This record gives sequence, structure tokens and C-alpha cells, in this order.
Amino acid sequence: MASNIAFSSKEFQVAIKGETTAGSAVTTGLLALDVDSISMPSLNVTQALEVRGGGSGRTFKNQDFFQDNILRTTEISVSGRFHDDEAHRGLFGNITGTDGAGASPAVASGYSPDPLRYEQTSLTAADYDTFTLYVVAPSTSNAKHIQMPGCVVSNITLSGDVTADGGLIKYSATIVTGQKPNFANTTDLSSAITAYTNGSVRKMSSATETQVKNADVALQSFTTTIDNPVVFTGADNDGSGFEVINRGAECSVTTDFQIKYDANTDEFISDFDTQGATPTIMDADAFKITAAGSHGVNIQNGVFTNMSLSEGDIMMLDGSIKATDDGTDALVAFTF
Repeated sequence: MASNIAFSSKEFQVAIKGETTAGSAVTTGLLALDVDSISMPSLNVTQALEVRGGGSGRTFKNQDFFQDNILRTTEISVSGRFHDDEAHRGLFGNITGTDGAGASPAVASGYSPDPLRYEQTSLTAADYDTFTLYVVAPSTSNAKHIQMPGCVVSNITLSGDVTADGGLIKYSATIVTGQKPNFANTTDLSSAITAYTNGSVRKMSSATETQVKNADVALQSFTTTIDNPVVFTGADNDGSGFEVINRGAECSVTTDFQIKYDANTDEFISDFDTQGATPTIMDADAFKITAAGSHGVNIQNGVFTNMSLSEGDIMMLDGSIKATDDGTDALVAFTF
């Protein structure tokens, strides 16, 4: 007979915590993330399902099957309201490699990732070099947690829209691990997770200044993205997954925005069109939200990658900028 137990998807939660040994799962001091909904991590197991030679007939035999769940990348995406707390800041600290879970993560000029390998010890948990993620089930007698040690962030966005949810600041992140996850974890986490608080959310209305190309603008919405792909190499010597964590060829910073079309912004389309083969780099406040202690975003240098009219009740501009490195300024600096 089937079980009569059922759970709401809203009874599940996501929690993380920085590790002191890369890839060694943390079971205490976990911090909840604000997530819109729970997504299933990608298993990405390796399977061989082809018929092998030398058998009888043309069918797939038992002995033909092969599966490996060790040397694979497991990925999960999370999104929700951004909170000014350790867990949410830690995601930004991980992908930028600066300030850990502090209030000022930034992609530094000349950014190059620090070398990191699984089983590396003496890490500081608050730095979030790697972290453990749990998809926490409401029960372990009728359900199981998903435990993902050795996680790093490969892509993250910070966004806001004055017409949605009272201008709440949102985040989304893609999180990956090269270590073998546990999809049947039964650790008692009932007293191990600290919840986020409503008082730590941030809103668009907290901004005191918004600028594009050093001009004051009426900002309707924005999405700032850091894309820093993760590359796993080598095999760990204890059979738990990959050995070395590194990053791809480029850490890119982009921002998309909608602003009011007016006397301060009417030249932006021409500016985009005339950047030329050798573009004139915006070298001061290419995109800036001043919101100390809230959701400050500062991209000092960049180039327009899009600028177009957006028809609505009033005329708006849709624009995009890619941050550039001038050798001094950070590609992007956040102030939380």
C-alpha cells in the first residue's frame, strides 16, 4: 500500500555554510537562504547504454551497463529575495573571491582566482571559499535531505524592479560542486539551521543615487550579473570526486537596465552607435547605484553592448553594459 505521507514543496528549504576543509560537509551552524522554490540538482551521472560487441543478438545486456556517479559535476540553481546576512553575502564573496561573507564583495582589477583543491585544510568558514549546501527535507523518516559539499558559485545576479514586489532586491545563483553529493542524507538538522529575517531584505527605494555614464538617471529596473565558470580537474585520491577547483578563461561582469528617456539620457543611443572599432571606454560611473548598507552597485568602466527605445506609457531606454578593466578600478564593487 502506498504511504499516506505528503509534503508541500514549501516545507523544503535551502541552507548553506562555509567549509574549513574544502569538500568536507558541514553539519552545524547552517544558514537558510531565501528561495522562491526548490529546484532539483542535476545528477549528471555518466551512463553507458550502448550494446557492446560479442554478445548474442542485438539487445542491450545486463553486462553492457555502466554508471559512474563520482567524476561528475552536480549543479543547482537558487533564486529569491536578497537579504543582508552572511549566507546571501557569502554567495557573492565566493564568486568574486573577495571579502568572504563581508559587506563589500568586488571583482578586483586583474582578477585571477586563488588555487584551490578539495581536502585543502585551514580554510576560514566565513570566507566561503567552498561551502556545503543542503536541500532540507521536512522529515528524515519519510523523506531525505540532499547534501552537496564542496560547492562554489559559477554565476550570480543581483536585480531589482520598482514595479515588482515593492522594489525588493532579488538574487539568483548557479551553484556547482565537483564532490559526490548525498541524496539520502538523514542528518538531524532540526536545530542546526538559522533562519533569515524579514528585516534584512533590501529595496530599490533605499537608493540615494542612480547613474549611467556619469549621468543621473531614473532607474526602473536592473540586473547585474557575474559569470565566472568553474572548471574541475583531476581525480580526488579518496574516490569522492574531482581534485582541483579552478575557473574559466574569463570572469565577466554585465548589467542590463531600463531607464527613463529624457535630456540626461537622449544621447545614449548615439553613444552606443559611435563607440567604433576602438571604443571610447566609459571611465567614470558607467553604472552606479548608491545605496550604502543596502544594494550598492558600482561599475566604473565599461562599454555599451545595447541601447534601444522601449515603448510604454512613457518612453524608456533598455540598455546593457559590459564592465572593462582599466588596471585600477574593480570591475564591479557591491556595498551591502
